[in-house]
Amino acid sequence: MELFEEIQRLIALGTEGEYWDFKELWHDNKASLLHDIICMANNQVGRDAYIIFGVSDSKSPDGVKIKGVQEANRKDQQHLIDFLRNKKFAGGVRPSVYLQTLEIPDENGVCQQIDVVIVKDSAKTPFFIVENFRDKDKEIRAGYIYTRIGDTNTAIDSIADLDKIEYLWRKRFGIDLSAVEKLLRLLDSPDDWIGDLNWGDFKYHKYFPEFQIRIIDIEDQEQFSSNSIMRNIADHQADKGYSVSDVVITYHSTVLYQDRVLYLDGGRHLIPFPKSNTVYRNNLTSQEPSLTYLYFNMDSIAGKLFNCFACVRNNWYNEKWDVRPGVAFLTFQDKAEQQQFEAFVWGELQAIEAEYTDALTQRQYIRIHSTEDYFIGGWSKANEIKSWHLYEQFMGLTGSSLIEKLPEMPN
Repeated sequence: MELFEEIQRLIALGTEGEYWDFKELWHDNKASLLHDIICMANNQVGRDAYIIFGVSDSKSPDGVKIKGVQEANRKDQQHLIDFLRNKKFAGGVRPSVYLQTLEIPDENGVCQQIDVVIVKDSAKTPFFIVENFRDKDKEIRAGYIYTRIGDTNTAIDSIADLDKIEYLWRKRFGIDLSAVEKLLRLLDSPDDWIGDLNWGDFKYHKYFPEFQIRIIDIEDQEQFSSNSIMRNIADHQADKGYSVSDVVITYHSTVLYQDRVLYLDGGRHLIPFPKSNTVYRNNLTSQEPSLTYLYFNMDSIAGKLFNCFACVRNNWYNEKWDVRPGVAFLTFQDKAEQQQFEAFVWGELQAIEAEYTDALTQRQYIRIHSTEDYFIGGWSKANEIKSWHLYEQFMGLTGSSLIEKLPEMPN
């Protein structure tokens, strides 16, 4: 659900809750603002939380109403970042906050600006300061742990109940995570895995050796020789040969993950096999135009393995991955960013088709057997080039023009 829709839904509920709070005005007391942010960062439902300015709360005479944000004491993104940076949080770990301004119609249909402070979910709870912070008559005490229960924050002069504090520490140490959730967290620290994948060995986690990663050879490589996706990825390397193996991740004897991996550039690179998806102009598979693209979501197991295998400086395999984002496949931070990209692509499908056709004409491409891959739908060079070009636009990257992404006319 997009932020606009979610905030509208929360306002329509007519009450505050475990991860959202309404404020008609921005705080005129900095300690109160910090207290609210800490409470939301330490929420008990394990998700992003919202402080929504420009909406009266349920205790006001009007109830929950869209009023529009006022300029008094209003903050922007940089103000919030600087404000938190100057506070002495335990371990130097601070809540991550983002500010977005939305325009939402009030009960009379008049669009009003509201500010939404998004307090990101984090496993680094509990957040608390180690030096008292006072502003006027309000003070946040060093070592006090605050949280939010239902629609109520822990009082600024109190401390959260013991069971609520315990939940926050259990969250930090991953005690209540499933095996897959724990694996995702462990893959964020590639240096904590011991072993060698260069010689067909396996890796295990040094603190949790029940998690193991193995590469298993596949003898019959002929079955992959005609795979256009693998071939197109390999084409971007100096050595265009490739081979395929399986990666298997186990927890004790349970298989948590299994998929293909690709050895590229004469065995100098090892990457997981990317995922693919298609954007249809009319959400119907029979309708054109469409765009099929390859991708990794970097918060998924495959994305984290790609980072471990090839992207980090001391990666698990051989050389550091050096192909620019978007050239062979796309990378996204998470599913939400991928969905934003697809929404962008949907609005550009007609235009990219016309631009691509024009580029083929300028390059004097003729549709023959040797160039068919640059014309057809499904997975092809055509889709690779168009998705790469749209990805650069979406990400605000400085790249080549679409026609420059086409090679010279093959002989």
